Amino acid sequence: MSKKKVLEAIQLATIGEISAAEAILRSIDPEFVRKRLKQEMSDPAYWPGASELWKRLEGVSVSQPAPTQQTAPTMGVEPTFALALPKVELPDLLLFESPAPFLRAISSHAAVEVDLDQVRLSHVFSLVGMAALARKDADEASVVTGAASAAARFAHAIGFAEVIEGRQSASPGEAGRTVKLRRIERSDQIEKAAREIAALLLPGHDEESRHALKYVIVELLRNVVQHSCDEQGGVVAAQLMNEQQRYDRPTIQIAVADCGVGIPAALIPRHPRLADAREALEKSLWPHFSGAFDEGLTGSSENAGMGLFIISEMAKLTDGRLLIATRGATLTLHGHSPQFLEPGLGFPGTLVGFELPVDGVIDFNSLLDEIKQRARERTPKRSTNRWLLYDPPAPGVVRFSLNIAAEDTAAAQAFVKTYLEPRLLEKKSFALDFRALDVCTQSYLHALLFDMLRLAWARRVPIYIENASPAVRSGLEMLENYALSG
Repeated sequence: MSKKKVLEAIQLATIGEISAAEAILRSIDPEFVRKRLKQEMSDPAYWPGASELWKRLEGVSVSQPAPTQQTAPTMGVEPTFALALPKVELPDLLLFESPAPFLRAISSHAAVEVDLDQVRLSHVFSLVGMAALARKDADEASVVTGAASAAARFAHAIGFAEVIEGRQSASPGEAGRTVKLRRIERSDQIEKAAREIAALLLPGHDEESRHALKYVIVELLRNVVQHSCDEQGGVVAAQLMNEQQRYDRPTIQIAVADCGVGIPAALIPRHPRLADAREALEKSLWPHFSGAFDEGLTGSSENAGMGLFIISEMAKLTDGRLLIATRGATLTLHGHSPQFLEPGLGFPGTLVGFELPVDGVIDFNSLLDEIKQRARERTPKRSTNRWLLYDPPAPGVVRFSLNIAAEDTAAAQAFVKTYLEPRLLEKKSFALDFRALDVCTQSYLHALLFDMLRLAWARRVPIYIENASPAVRSGLEMLENYALSG
């Protein structure tokens, strides 16, 4: 239907009915309109109307492709056209602690051309953002990397060109210093990437910080895969910041970016009372607030709505920093209260940066306990019935060892439907062995047991838990607390 409306608008523009054409396009997602116009401009029949609408919507002119001489029909070759991209002057410093100049430059146009040789110093968050925009298949921006500046050389060193072209870097990065940019497009890539990134940046020590870093990476990448609606997925990279970057304590900077619909668009369909992008972004940090279920509920079958809440609370408790830039709004967090940047300043998709001091996590399990206690305090009281038992299973109870990828919520749901639900319907207990999973996000535990807990309560059948680490047990206890309504 949207495609037909775009074609109708092009036809109206062709005969000079520009106002009517623009009225039609206002009812369609702007990103869809832009992509359809670019495609239709390659057809000479649609060129006049489509190029005029592009000029009015984007503020740039498009050069029509020159006709080619052909002696015979050519199959599989599409006409091309060249956009006159506005060139953007980047600030010479792209710093995490002051992101506004970078965001003003990169998000002021739907498609831009930038030159990294203009830049003297770039933190990894800015390169992740530009790489997401500049991917060839995303068709959002053009980045000239150059080689003259330190920023351009750094971009080359961490795989900027490879991720734009969709190629795999020869190495994952430099142990203890950097993790190269990589794309994440599917759920089954998330846990492996998070484990590798955490191990590369914190090799051989700082196990507590490694667990925390892995948790943050998993949550951010899961949001990209499940909620961004970006067909190309997201881009992720990380860097250890120290005295070379003028940091007074070693700090991990991790960044994830996509060119998707943005956080407000993901939330507003379920929460139509949200007034604007700022309110949507602020509420995304609440516990049990998600675009996957209505306000007042504590989760859907696969989503607990806890990811950004846990990450923001982790930033507060570790003296870390958080940056979230999305369509229409940007907030930063260093301390206890988020601060919004100037109205309307955002990112063409979502860019999240998180800084974790290496020595900020003394005990990861205790850190999660504190965060989940804060969530409980902000969640309505629930039943105290206990249907998850941590005692040895009764004789004859069937055991299931959990070796599902720790963040593949779809696989967890399939496992539930195949093995767990039939047993509960027959009023038979089972035991879940978490030996292989030392860290699980709340959404994974939610996908695995939210519905099963309610069914266990209805059938009066306990579920046994074995070999759960303190962090996993804390998550399970919280899940039972909000899954069973009082």
